[in-house]
Amino acid sequence: MYDRPMNSPKTNRRRRKCLAALLLALALLWFAPSVIALNLLGSDEASEGARADCIFVPGMAVYGERKPGLGLQARLERALELWRDKRAPLIVVSGGDKGDFNESEVMVEWLREHGVPGEAIVAESRSHSTRENATLSAPLMKAQGIRSALIVSQWFHLPRVGIALRDAGIETVNVPCQGPNFLGSIVPVAREAFLMPVHLAKIDLLSS
Repeated sequence: MYDRPMNSPKTNRRRRKCLAALLLALALLWFAPSVIALNLLGSDEASEGARADCIFVPGMAVYGERKPGLGLQARLERALELWRDKRAPLIVVSGGDKGDFNESEVMVEWLREHGVPGEAIVAESRSHSTRENATLSAPLMKAQGIRSALIVSQWFHLPRVGIALRDAGIETVNVPCQGPNFLGSIVPVAREAFLMPVHLAKIDLLSS
């Protein structure tokens, strides 16, 4: 029996380069259209003074101190502006125990400290993902007669929030809040470029 001939180091390098080029091409075919779609689907839809039944704020994990991080604070500040402008009578906050503190509790405390009365806040405190933000909040919202929401998040996250809420039977209007600078947005944009099509196709529900 004859041994198979060994590939030369040069051949192995050529194969690795071809594989890397193929993977890069596949990544570009997936991410480039997704990033374009994120820009389109995450655009501001409330510039004309749109109103809704509520303002919806998905949470972000809170670590260290019992207060919102920069990203979550940006969402809450934009929601507070909308509420003060009487664009919606209620603020719905959604988030569970992913970090050191319950996200919805931290958001409620922040809103109360900034003058929003408890009766104007609806809190969902068990969710651990964007999809759960919607599926667990929707029953609470519908029980309050809420059928539409101004959704507040960073522009790259809004498409996924909108998909999840519309799947749960809530009409949505995008309201982007302040996001990170260009360098700070690279990782979250890449993440959302992958997850947004997954949510659109409802693939994430297969494991639920």
